[in-house]
Amino acid sequence: MAVYVLKIHENLLQTAIPVRYMDIELSYVGNGDVDIFVGGISYTRGELYRYLCSIGADTGNHIIHNLSLSSDPCELRIISNSSTPSHLVIRMYCRSDQGQTLGILSEHQMIKLAD
Repeated sequence: MAVYVLKIHENLLQTAIPVRYMDIELSYVGNGDVDIFVGGISYTRGELYRYLCSIGADTGNHIIHNLSLSSDPCELRIISNSSTPSHLVIRMYCRSDQGQTLGILSEHQMIKLAD
């Protein structure tokens, strides 16, 4: 089982253009199927979003589009039910309110930010 918990907000990346939306790409590395839960909780507004997807070796990946960010910190949770280590690859595409991609965070970069 893999669990990622990140505290995020619109200033996640310090750029001249504020980050307003994220696309999260989840890729499964392994055989069989894995179920992945992605949820966001704001401390002031409660649950923001909840997605459950199943990814298999035949589908390869799943993208969740247009997750909105605000100035309020919120908690992003990514949970999978696989027991295989290093089975999940995560990329976060940070975008402006006009849809321009401002940056891409890989799982390795997210771990460095957490440290």
